[in-house]
Amino acid sequence: MSAVLDYIVSMFVTISLLFNMLPAIMNHAPLYSPESEDVKLNCVVVSDTHFDNNYFRDRTDIMRKTYLGIGKCSEDIDVMMNLGDITNSGSKAEYRHANVITKTYVKPKNYVACIGNHDSWNGSADPDFDTALSLYFKHLKAFGIKTDKVYYSQEIEGYWFICLGSESIDIDDCPLNYSEEQLQWFNDTLAQAVQSEKPVFVLNHKPIAGHNGVEYDYGLPSEIEEIMNKYDTKESPVLYFSGHRHTFAPENAFERDGDVYYLNLPSTEYNDDTIGTPNDNGGMGVTMEVYENKIVIKYRNFIKNEFVDGFRFEIEL
Repeated sequence: MSAVLDYIVSMFVTISLLFNMLPAIMNHAPLYSPESEDVKLNCVVVSDTHFDNNYFRDRTDIMRKTYLGIGKCSEDIDVMMNLGDITNSGSKAEYRHANVITKTYVKPKNYVACIGNHDSWNGSADPDFDTALSLYFKHLKAFGIKTDKVYYSQEIEGYWFICLGSESIDIDDCPLNYSEEQLQWFNDTLAQAVQSEKPVFVLNHKPIAGHNGVEYDYGLPSEIEEIMNKYDTKESPVLYFSGHRHTFAPENAFERDGDVYYLNLPSTEYNDDTIGTPNDNGGMGVTMEVYENKIVIKYRNFIKNEFVDGFRFEIEL
């Protein structure tokens, strides 16, 4: 019966979303597009979306409006990246909601997502990491990614996307687990990726201390930074994307260290000191345009349908 109920709920939500989309469907004018027609990859990055299981609350409406804004682009979204905390507690209903919203509004050609601390719980009152992990893998499979590990890579149009993540539950004072196997895999995968002589994109939910204004040590192993510094070159710069902090400040958003670039994104759901409550900074995300000779990164409020002043960053290749 649960499968039948899931199907009925999903169909109900899909129909509701389609009605919600009608004004946008009737308006064919794109809300934004890449700066130049010779773009190699047109990407969107979001973080801390915190999809929950209530389809009718204000937070859910924020995500509908945000993803509608993402989908209204003159060019197809080549890659959509989610930096973790996809869901609010890693439940089946929350993932179902994330799947329906993403597929209905954005329809990205490719999708890459790493696991966040909220995704590792499967219910914060009685955390169950094994169940949470299986639901995370099913979420990835729904977008064509088959993996049985929280770390995996995708090669898209010759560009490498590498996802990292804790291999144990991430709650309270539980230590993060980046196994020696994962770190060796990261070393070997990055070594292979830079041979493309193209930018390499690394996704991990938590930021690295010492970058993006982060002083607190979130428990990430130092080897992650050491491996990136080992292989970065001007031809293949490494871009490290993280979220988790929910902060929205230009001085903490973008940093260069050699040919490793650190980008820390605000929460797409809510930001700063309003955790749990929608605010004017809801709907935030990043557009990333990859060209032959540069990468253009711009912060955008997808609800207000406008780019944010002071948040345009360019990397020369």
